Amino acid sequence: MVVKTTSARIEAIAQAIAKLIETGAYEVAADLLRHEIEPLAQHVGTEQIERWCLALALPSLIDLPNAIAAAHEVRELQGSAAIAKFIAIARTAQSRGDEIAEFRALSGLYCTGILVWAGLRDMEREARRIDSLYDSTSNRLSDEERAECLAGLLCARVLFGGALAASAPIGEALIPLVVSDRIGERARLRAATALAPWFNHTRDIDRLRQIDDAMEPLCNRESVASVTRTIYRAAMNLARTYLKLTGSESTLGKKAPLADNSLEETLIGDEEDSPQWLRFFARRNAFEYSLRGGDYAQAAQWLKRLDAIADPAVPTELLAVHRARSELAIRLHDYTVAHAQSRRCVELTEVLDIPTSMAMLYHGGVAMALMGLNRLTEARAIYTSIIDKTLPGHRFGYEKMLALIDAIRAIDEQAARDEEGIAASDRDREALRQRLIEYLRICGGRLLLYEAQAIPHIARRLVSAIFAEDLGSEGFGTSVLACKLAPPSNRPTRWPWRLRLRLFDGFVVEGLLATAHEHNKKGDSRTAKILQYLAAHAPTPVSVQRMADHLWPEAEGDKAMRALDVALTRLRALLPDASLLVRAEGKIGFDLDYIWCDTHAALALIEQLRARSSADAANADATTASKAQVLTDSTHARVALELLALYRGPLLPDSSEPYARDRAAFFRSQLAGAAQIGLRAAIRLPDSTMAEEIVRKSVAHGLPADVVRFVLAELRARGNDTSRRAEQLSNVFDLARG
Repeated sequence: MVVKTTSARIEAIAQAIAKLIETGAYEVAADLLRHEIEPLAQHVGTEQIERWCLALALPSLIDLPNAIAAAHEVRELQGSAAIAKFIAIARTAQSRGDEIAEFRALSGLYCTGILVWAGLRDMEREARRIDSLYDSTSNRLSDEERAECLAGLLCARVLFGGALAASAPIGEALIPLVVSDRIGERARLRAATALAPWFNHTRDIDRLRQIDDAMEPLCNRESVASVTRTIYRAAMNLARTYLKLTGSESTLGKKAPLADNSLEETLIGDEEDSPQWLRFFARRNAFEYSLRGGDYAQAAQWLKRLDAIADPAVPTELLAVHRARSELAIRLHDYTVAHAQSRRCVELTEVLDIPTSMAMLYHGGVAMALMGLNRLTEARAIYTSIIDKTLPGHRFGYEKMLALIDAIRAIDEQAARDEEGIAASDRDREALRQRLIEYLRICGGRLLLYEAQAIPHIARRLVSAIFAEDLGSEGFGTSVLACKLAPPSNRPTRWPWRLRLRLFDGFVVEGLLATAHEHNKKGDSRTAKILQYLAAHAPTPVSVQRMADHLWPEAEGDKAMRALDVALTRLRALLPDASLLVRAEGKIGFDLDYIWCDTHAALALIEQLRARSSADAANADATTASKAQVLTDSTHARVALELLALYRGPLLPDSSEPYARDRAAFFRSQLAGAAQIGLRAAIRLPDSTMAEEIVRKSVAHGLPADVVRFVLAELRARGNDTSRRAEQLSNVFDLARG
């Protein structure tokens, strides 16, 4: 019954085409013929199809080689307009049993669609067919046909192959054809253009350089159409943009893409009649380069230019603009805007009938925005759905995001227990470690750049937890540094710092992720004194002249400055990276994203406790506290304990420098006030454990006795209900002093 119905439909279409031709409605007849050419050819025969093509001035559907050549011209000049032509040619070729022509036409479809990001549903539908044609025709293709067909097959496998390995043999087979001179120049450039998306995935810098070197002479020959050369340059520049993520872009030398407003002109040239789709592609390329290079102001300018040229009649260009807005908002950490723009992208994929596996890219944008908004449960549900629907070879990126979310949720659960004063069980701690280990496994033991740039507040928590659990390998630390992830505001000791400096209870220098070693503890060398001076005043840069005067007080005239310059040169040679010292406008200091000082970390913790001082005063007479107040007091008691663990004793106790004595007195005073704030918070807790520990450490680390005595006096003054606590802490205090 179904067959009869289908035959009846095709017969009705055939009669309609004949009637439309008879009445002169040629455009409508041509549209019907293009859309249904394959079933019509089977129903009425190829001779009738050819007669209709002649009547409708569609000879290109008769002469397939000329039709394919004409479609390539349309592809280069009009972009997505060629997709319908390649599909029509492929259907005609299939109806005639011409597999090579069909293969060439489908190749043109994929080479067009992957650049302009259109025709995705047609490409999905034909993915198996183009693979089948490769199997059946590979031994019958000429070199030129082989280059043309392999280019499209490579694009098909990159998009729909399911795994990168499926495209590898095709890319390897295409490269020798492209670099040889056995085929025409234009065919070589067209085929080389199809390698660009492959390089995006393989990160094969050596092969990209090989292709560039082979194609460079062709790009300078007037015998090759300008638009063909320009498309190649634009596609390869986009490949280099993605290769920037590997950190190996510098090896591309002079062929690295430009980062300023000359990029589009470099790609397009001075031709005012450059195809709109290609200018859009070039601007999108420039936007991607600026975005991934971290120049967000430049990216915003390119986005404006991209938006200005987008063709409202080409929905995929509108989709690209919304996607760009979402990506820029993510990098600027404006997650609300990113969420709205990503949702708009998802809506457009539904309108455009984009295949599910491709639409998942835009669903992933929604999930990333939700992560930025800390809506982890919603983001996890989206990533889980994506993994179920996307191609197997595309799942890695989403699986690592799931691992990241699961790790962060485990970190949050541990933090919630800490806030409530609940000690972590062995089972809880092991569960957290396993989540972190799973993330490291999936990500190959490194932090990934995109997550570090897009959601740094989450990446920082992840990295902190990994090092806190002693899971941070040297390779992982190196990847964190390469991502330029700013450290947390509390400046934890366990972080991949390039350098660690301790001044409390003696001078110690520690290298990145290496065993701690003492570095001239008495500070006899001038380079050591410079490190001590800068660390004692961190995070504030110091006057170069003032430091010279302090360290060389006996020098006359400008001898102190000359001596300082010599010492700084020696110090830079000793540091892991000379840029760790930042000198500007007569001042010098550390790059505090890479150097940790116990003094700076102590000040960060002191600042947290100071924020509590007014609340402490308001609650000093409270006899009961809310659950929220208990959680806050517990947090600040823990901060005080962390601070006292950091302050192991006076700053630079062996130094005779006047500035060192001044800074030692400053820190002792600051620590005393902070310890009092933490002790007051701890006293209000139901459990006296943390209060007792603060008392012991205050005494052990040499803080003034009045730090504890003053707080105990306050406690006694509250009345009989607190006398027992005061007596208990007094006993702890006396025992610690004894």
